[in-house]
Amino acid sequence: MRCAVIGGTGYVGVRLVSRLLHGGHEVAALVRSPHKLAATGWADRVDVVPGDLADPSAIAALVAGADVVVYLAHALDQPDFPERDRDAARAVDAAAADAGVRRVVYLGGLRPSGPSSRHLTSRAEVADVFLAGPVPTAALEASIVVGSGSASFEMIRYLAERVPVLPAVPWLAHRTQPIAIADVLHYLVGALDLPPEVNRRFDVGGPDVLSYLELIRRYLRLAGLPQSAAVPLPVPVPPGAPALAGWVVEALTPLSRQLVTPLIESLSQELVCAEEDVLAVVGPPPGGRTTYDAAVRAALGRPRDGDLAGPVPVDDPALAGPTDPEGSGGAVYRWSTTEPCAADADALWAVVDGIGGDAGWYVPLGAWTVRGWTDQLLGGVGGYRGRPHGRPLRTGDVVDGWCVAAVEPGSSLLLRSELRQPGRMWLELAVDPDVSGRGSHLRLAVRFAASGLPGVLYGRAVQAGAPAIFGAMARGITARA
Repeated sequence: MRCAVIGGTGYVGVRLVSRLLHGGHEVAALVRSPHKLAATGWADRVDVVPGDLADPSAIAALVAGADVVVYLAHALDQPDFPERDRDAARAVDAAAADAGVRRVVYLGGLRPSGPSSRHLTSRAEVADVFLAGPVPTAALEASIVVGSGSASFEMIRYLAERVPVLPAVPWLAHRTQPIAIADVLHYLVGALDLPPEVNRRFDVGGPDVLSYLELIRRYLRLAGLPQSAAVPLPVPVPPGAPALAGWVVEALTPLSRQLVTPLIESLSQELVCAEEDVLAVVGPPPGGRTTYDAAVRAALGRPRDGDLAGPVPVDDPALAGPTDPEGSGGAVYRWSTTEPCAADADALWAVVDGIGGDAGWYVPLGAWTVRGWTDQLLGGVGGYRGRPHGRPLRTGDVVDGWCVAAVEPGSSLLLRSELRQPGRMWLELAVDPDVSGRGSHLRLAVRFAASGLPGVLYGRAVQAGAPAIFGAMARGITARA
């Protein structure tokens, strides 16, 4: 069928469009920022409609000829998001009816039994707009979506990793029913084929009902990090606590205050499925619903090396991808430089391929030695283990305190540090011939994926010291060539 997707460049949308195309559907996507499409992996396989939800002509062009409209958009980072979302839903509902669309599929939030936050109230209003309209609607309502790149899951990740002592605010004890991103995609795709008489809300969730404190502590256990402590507050929680917490989260994480404050407000109520009819109407995911532990393991599945050059695989949507917000998948600290070299590319590569061992690392005198001694004192491998002699480097080779993660002879070398440190570090050395045909260039990049609060501090130290250490390395390599 032909699917018109609104919100196709968002976290769920990028993954859903890949799934729809993989299933043989045609896709049209409303795109406000076409430059975002380059990293999706499907830009040349969809009909792109430039514009946004404030443009009636763009909406009309998007839904023309569509069988189904999938609505994933929300303006959570805007101060007037309830009004924006309500007006947009009404415009899409009217355009879909005029175009003869046979179904709307909407992804919103679970409804609490008590008073609701602005965020959840707005999600419910959008669902009600579609359900009251002339086009049959399946409104899927979920709590925390677990996967790298999901704003709610990234907030859990960073709170777990960066706050060793949690103030025991009441919402930590509130229960929620998290759902894996793979299960969300299963229900969204399954809802496309529902018969026309189905016009209703469906609560969707995973099999586990957990408190927010349990979410944090299970994440820490699965990530291999120390448990955080929950300390009672000496005073009652003030009315403005969510706004204050938004400032704190913004200071500790890459997430913006405008995005996380509405999410924090939503923690004031328990968000648990009131019914699970979707299991009978759409059907459960293959192999059954994904547990929270399995969903977190999937989100931690890709090494957090900051190398997100490729799109998220269709069969592994829990991984972080290049279209996800900065910081998705964990904190990565980067530094890079490009150094010109008078020698040709072959001569420069010979020095790169011969690095380590007796040749050394071309860093300031004693820096590598001190780091190696420190590592040995901590029970690590140390900074000097030698390297292969008499042949080029191969994947898996040991080079002092590093291991060859990948090598393209004559072009690039990727090394993974095996020293003890609170995270994982990669060093990439790449050689390019100069466009003039004379000389060459060395590109050096270092990446450190932090683990926990010690990793954040270590990563910032690596970033601060990189110009002195790794900048000297780049200059030393080119000078030697």
